[in-house]
Amino acid sequence: MDFKIVSSKYEEANELFRIQKEAFHSEIIKYKDYHSSPATESWNNFVFRMLTTSHFSIYVNDKLAGGICIVKQADNHNYLYRIFLGSEYQNDGLGSKILRQLEYRYPEVKKWSLDTPKDNQRNRHFYEKLGYKKTGEQIINKYLTLIDYEKIL
Repeated sequence: MDFKIVSSKYEEANELFRIQKEAFHSEIIKYKDYHSSPATESWNNFVFRMLTTSHFSIYVNDKLAGGICIVKQADNHNYLYRIFLGSEYQNDGLGSKILRQLEYRYPEVKKWSLDTPKDNQRNRHFYEKLGYKKTGEQIINKYLTLIDYEKIL
């Protein structure tokens, strides 16, 4: 599977927004997090974040497949705010390759952090397999607790 990660362009915003909503749709139903879920993010917030953070588009075989949003915390610390792929690109090993490429792209970054739902065993296994360690928890509502992770390189 041929993939590339490139800086997102405004012209991609509509399709990226659609892919993000689709990728997180099942979580909005499960966690009832109507305020901070990527599935309920407004168009204006999405575009603002896309234009003011390190936002990347993921292409697979030259087709837009997903996106990544990285927020710089310090010169040597990045927060993986969001990563999403269309359903047809999930469970194929692509996520591991993407995260390894991000680490390569940012050689100065020695600490990566992120969060993911506590009861999402698939995501947790994925991040732990890549070397992320649990550092804490955040209770969002009675349906959703997030696990904070970090990886030190």
